[in-house]
Amino acid sequence: MFYLIKKTIPSVALAFCVVSAAFVWPLLSLAEEAKVESKEEHSAEEGSAKKEKKRAPTKYVAPGTDPRGLVDLTICSQNLKLFGTYETVKSRAPNTTKGEHELKIEELAKRFLTARCDVIAMQEVMGEKEADAKAALDELAAQLRRVTNRIFISRVAPVAEGKMTLGYLIAQDRATVVSALSYAKIELPIIGEKERPRVFQRTPMELQLTVASRDGGEPRTISIVNFHFKSKRGGASDPTGLEFETYRMEMAEALRRIVESRHQQSFASGESILVVLGDRNGNFDVASARILEGSLVLANFRKDGGCRLTKRGVPLCKTGISLPQRLFSVFARNERSKQVPGTFSYQGEYSWLDDILMPAESLSYAWRSAFKEGVYESGVVYNPKGASDHALVYVRLNW
Repeated sequence: MFYLIKKTIPSVALAFCVVSAAFVWPLLSLAEEAKVESKEEHSAEEGSAKKEKKRAPTKYVAPGTDPRGLVDLTICSQNLKLFGTYETVKSRAPNTTKGEHELKIEELAKRFLTARCDVIAMQEVMGEKEADAKAALDELAAQLRRVTNRIFISRVAPVAEGKMTLGYLIAQDRATVVSALSYAKIELPIIGEKERPRVFQRTPMELQLTVASRDGGEPRTISIVNFHFKSKRGGASDPTGLEFETYRMEMAEALRRIVESRHQQSFASGESILVVLGDRNGNFDVASARILEGSLVLANFRKDGGCRLTKRGVPLCKTGISLPQRLFSVFARNERSKQVPGTFSYQGEYSWLDDILMPAESLSYAWRSAFKEGVYESGVVYNPKGASDHALVYVRLNW
């Protein structure tokens, strides 16, 4: 049983008109038949002319150019590294100065500018209450307005463990918020028979947007799901000796099940776009990453499930265990990403903790161009270094 906290716009009921077909008596004279046919042809021509008037003019596309035109939306994800208002940060780190806090805001804004973000999903937003977390994001929005003259609005999830939550900044000139939804109080599936059910340590947050095309095309519905799995911090206390990888596996299974259930249309066609992003706190090859993408499921790691874990949390499975993948990283399969070491460095070793995933049906919107299938318009921003210990990741969508 779970509860969804949600703010939605009421759906608009569509009215359907049923037009009865006209028919002609079989005993009409030839002259009368000719009049009827002439009238029907004239009506058909009028109807066609009306449709032509409503149809948007065909846009000329120069040979070799991308017919999609300008990029329609850039979505970014950034772990903020314990970012809150100055008062919140100082309560956790008393030595923090006002100048250091203001510099962090400036450096985060520089990253957002470098990536040209329209929507920013953020992790590690700090606050005693939702209002405190929202005030922190509003400080970032104010800085972005100063340097870009763009207005960003903020949304945050309920504050969870460690007075930490997730949030969004959305540029009003690019997207309209339809709804915001927190996956609160959801019991996670368990990996062990005697294990007590747990919940998400930090509540994932879904945002649904409508976005108009920059070139006058049809607006699109885009759903973004922001997540932040448990870190390895304090891993010595994990009785499994896996630095909480089994907990992350349960979170990954729950999150994938939710998005598959809630966004069936996005897995069936490309009419609505789904983006799942955030901080996985595990590299792309560990079990939680494989479970989130759907090539493995939690049941594979139960007794007689066919898989076991290495000490690093990487799955070792029997032949034929893997399932058809459901979510695909726009980095793991991107040729340009092979030159990028990862998004987080610990003791000189990089890991790919931060990621952006989409169903196969949505992936074409992230192609670098209409002519380069499988090459994604995604990237990583590392500088300024003082903004966060995590890199920013982004993807650009076009239709």
